[in-house]
Amino acid sequence: MSSQIWIVLSLLVVFAAALYLIVFMTTQITRTQANQSVVKHEWCPSGRIDFATQLAGVNIPNKDQPREFKLLVEERRIVESIAGGENLEIQWRLATLSEAKAILTQYHKYLSENSLIKSVPDLAASSSPPTVPSDRPYLTYSRGEKAQG
Repeated sequence: MSSQIWIVLSLLVVFAAALYLIVFMTTQITRTQANQSVVKHEWCPSGRIDFATQLAGVNIPNKDQPREFKLLVEERRIVESIAGGENLEIQWRLATLSEAKAILTQYHKYLSENSLIKSVPDLAASSSPPTVPSDRPYLTYSRGEKAQG
């Protein structure tokens, strides 16, 4: 009976020591991370964009097949290290809907300003009704009807 009590007590001591070490190590890690650098400027977009996609199964025959692309934007921030030096940190993240719309708006503006958009002219709005030849006055045209005769 006394040996069982000693086993239980020793297990409790080991458990308490493990719990203390976990708590101690966690606080040491957070203290170290907090003291490593000071953020001088928060994340801000750099203006660079990129597209990402899954490369699985991409080879020469099917490289032109449609696939899903994700728009990535680059962000930068400046942090000051413990020694007082400034460091530039860069990260890529998925773009938000408003960022994607802004990029597309600028792209379409560029295309239209440089006459790179080829559009089909609106034939129905700009065309006038066909004229009736003078040698066939019995043919009459009106919008939406075919010639009679």
